[in-house]
Amino acid sequence: MRSRRPRDEARAARHEVYRHHVLEAAEAVFAEHGFDAARVQDISVRAGLSMGVIYGLFPGKRELYAALLEARGQELLGLARDVAQREVSPREGLRALIEVYVGYFVSHPAFLRMHLRSGASWALGPALAGDQSMGYWQEIHALQAEIFRRGIATGEFAPEDPAFLAKIFTVIDQVLLAEWVASGMRAAREELVQRLTKLVERAFCREAAEARMLRPYPSQRRRER
Repeated sequence: MRSRRPRDEARAARHEVYRHHVLEAAEAVFAEHGFDAARVQDISVRAGLSMGVIYGLFPGKRELYAALLEARGQELLGLARDVAQREVSPREGLRALIEVYVGYFVSHPAFLRMHLRSGASWALGPALAGDQSMGYWQEIHALQAEIFRRGIATGEFAPEDPAFLAKIFTVIDQVLLAEWVASGMRAAREELVQRLTKLVERAFCREAAEARMLRPYPSQRRRER
């Protein structure tokens, strides 16, 4: 196998730098305008690269969007895999997922806004995703479902279909982060983690579910008075 010539290596390095700049610029433009209103010309200006360079890297706007979802999806999948491999209880695993997910989106607010602008349910998968991006998304949900499956088996979580609980978990995450964006992203990461942890534990943990079942409804409390 022949080694790559310096000129080829320089070309590959330049290609990767251009690709990174284009994706970074596209993420900001999609976050600001949404997919439909975003223009490749706007991405070109923000990246400081010609339209020819951009079209040499990506055939069009849809492919750019899909490449962003794939890149970020792979990063999120890596975080979820790391948590899934830890030797911790299912409840601790769920808390760890909350910390890494919130931390990731707080660190990538443009991607979060881009994702929210699409209007897609994260429980069903990202909008305009290619087959490869959907594969990442489905594996993330599968890793979450496995944590719920183990937690149900140990009695930590209320019994329910683990795949369904994984989707509910994702929806709660999406709603909380959407509210954070709508409120001007003022809350700190730690505050978001604490709030989401409380919501998730009330929704899924067995003792919380049993306490709700034993607690009388407001109308019943009024009758007892």
